Amino acid sequence: MNDDLRYVLSHFTFDVIILWIILAFLCFVIGYAFHRRGKMRFKSCLALSILIFYLASVYMLTISARIVTPEATLKAELFWSYKQIAAGNKSILLEVLLNVVLFVPYGLIASIMARSKIKWTVFLTGFLLTVGIELTQLLTHRGLFEFDDIIHNTLGTIIGIGIYYIFANIFIVIERKIAASKRTKTIPPLT
Repeated sequence: MNDDLRYVLSHFTFDVIILWIILAFLCFVIGYAFHRRGKMRFKSCLALSILIFYLASVYMLTISARIVTPEATLKAELFWSYKQIAAGNKSILLEVLLNVVLFVPYGLIASIMARSKIKWTVFLTGFLLTVGIELTQLLTHRGLFEFDDIIHNTLGTIIGIGIYYIFANIFIVIERKIAASKRTKTIPPLT
C-alpha cells in the first residue's frame, strides 16, 4: 500500500467515524422534520445523512489528513497521468481509478436528492466540489492540484448519475409490473 494512502487512512479513527455518524444522524433528524412538513421526500432525508457522512470522508481523504508541504504543488499539464499510464506506471493508474471511484457515490447520492429528472445540477455541483477540493489543496499546501483529478472526479460523478438512472429505471419497471399484476387479479363474482 502506498505510504501516503496509509498515512491518510490512519486518520480514520473510531472517534472520527462516530462523530460523522452523529453528524449524519442529526442531518437525518433535521431532514425528517422537513419531511413531516412536506418540504422533503423521505428518501432525500436518508440520502442527506449518507451524503454528509460521505462528504466528511472525502474531506478527510483529500484535505485534512494530507501532510502540509512548505510550498503549494501544482501539476498544470493536462492528461499527464495518461502519459504516465501509457509509460507503464501502474501506481498512477490506480490513483486515476481511485479518483474516479471516489466521486461515484456523490453522483448517485446527489441524484437521489435532486428533484429534477435531469441531473445537470448534480454534474455541475460534482464538478464544483472537485474544483473546490483541488483549490483548497493548492491554497493550504495539502496535496497536489491537478486538472486531471478534476476530470477524474467529474467522470466519477457522471458514472454515479448513470448508476442512478439504471436503478431508477429498474424500479420503474418493477413498479409497473406490480401495478399490472394488481390490476389483473380477478374480482370474485357476486352471488
